[in-house]
Amino acid sequence: MKNILFLTDFSESSMHAMHYGCSLFSQKEHNYFILHVSKAGNLSLSKLASSDSIYDTVIGDDKEKLKIIKNTLENQYNTTFKASIRFNNFIDAVQEYVSKYNIDTIVTGFDGANSLREKIFGSNTLKLIRSIRTETIIVPQEAVLSKPKEVLCLLDDKDSLEIILSPSILQDKILKVVRVVNNNDYTTASKDQFILKNHDQVNYQLISNIPLNYVKSYVLQTNPIDLTVLLIEETSVLDRLFIDNSTTKINKSLFKPILILHQ
Repeated sequence: MKNILFLTDFSESSMHAMHYGCSLFSQKEHNYFILHVSKAGNLSLSKLASSDSIYDTVIGDDKEKLKIIKNTLENQYNTTFKASIRFNNFIDAVQEYVSKYNIDTIVTGFDGANSLREKIFGSNTLKLIRSIRTETIIVPQEAVLSKPKEVLCLLDDKDSLEIILSPSILQDKILKVVRVVNNNDYTTASKDQFILKNHDQVNYQLISNIPLNYVKSYVLQTNPIDLTVLLIEETSVLDRLFIDNSTTKINKSLFKPILILHQ
């Protein structure tokens, strides 16, 4: 049984991500959590002091919105959710929650297809990836609410293939693994064939000396991919995949959900 954490800021994109996560994990019994990190830290002491009720100022609206979301999901998916509000720096609040409840997977959304590059990479989504090493599913607002069947796993010349073969979320999926090597360094790629002997569901491809973002765009356009897996050690890989002079290319690459794994 996994502990699944949904993050919400009450936006349509975060609500869509919660529905996607529920659809994804619905066949098995899990523990579900919903967390909203309040922007109370942005309120000045003078505003709080002048209010008739600190509760009404800080908690009232957020608590009611969270209650509605909790009831909606529980009724639709016939399961139980633990909903919480935290008042803290966003990353600190999420990290504290992850540690306290032994969270296995974080699900978060964003309106990537309507965002400019600066908005995407200045958002809490990127801060989350940088700071918290928990398995994270990023769900764009355009993602179809269905279980993924075919999954693209992008690896560079240093990434470990074994790590992407271990998550339970990928066990019953068709995996298209694309290893991109640079400078003719096949050290890691040479080990892949031994690892793949017991994994018949893996479609493996080796590509050399082509930028990772080009490979990703091409594969997504020529294959029925439902989910992309990225194994990252540092967020520079996100720059290589998504930063481009053309915001159109960025937007097209963000239509599919992304599973972030850390090594």
